[in-house]
Amino acid sequence: MKLYSSFILKSIGQSKNPTRYLFIATLAILGLTYSVMILGVYLSSIHQGLSCLTWPLCPNGFDFPPPKYFYEHFHRTLVFVLLISVVTFTSLTYIKIRNQSLRSKLTLATGLLLIQIFIGWFMIYTKLNPLVVAGHLATGIAFFGILLVTLLSLYHQMNKVKQINKE
Repeated sequence: MKLYSSFILKSIGQSKNPTRYLFIATLAILGLTYSVMILGVYLSSIHQGLSCLTWPLCPNGFDFPPPKYFYEHFHRTLVFVLLISVVTFTSLTYIKIRNQSLRSKLTLATGLLLIQIFIGWFMIYTKLNPLVVAGHLATGIAFFGILLVTLLSLYHQMNKVKQINKE
C-alpha cells in the first residue's frame, strides 16, 4: 500500500501533501470567481453594466475610479486578478505537477475564462445585447462549474491519500 501511496503523491506533485495546497489554491480561485460573479450580478441589478464604455479599463485607467465607474472598474480589476491567478496556477501545474486530469481541468478553466473575458468585451460592444449577456452568464457558470469539479476531485484525492496512509 505504501508503494501505491507514493505513486499517487508523485503523480500529484513533489511535496508530502501537495493535494492540500492545490485544494487551498483552487478554493481561493473559486472564491474569487464567486466574488466576480456576485459583483457582475450586482452591476446588472443596478443597471450600471454600461457605465464604463471603454475597455478593458474605465477612462481613469489604473487610477482610483470616480463613483460613477467604481463598481464596473472594480469588477474588471477583479477579473484581471482572477485571470492572473488562473493562468499562473495552470502554468504551475504544467511545470510542477504530473497529474494530467488536473492539468486538463485547469486548461479548460483557463480557456473558459479567456472566452468569458472576450464575451464581456463583446457585451459592451453590443450594448448589452440579450443573447450576448446570456452567453456571458452561461460561460461564467461553466467556468465556476469546472473549478468546482476540480476542487471536488482534489478533495477526493486528499481523502484517498489519507485512507491509504492510515492502512
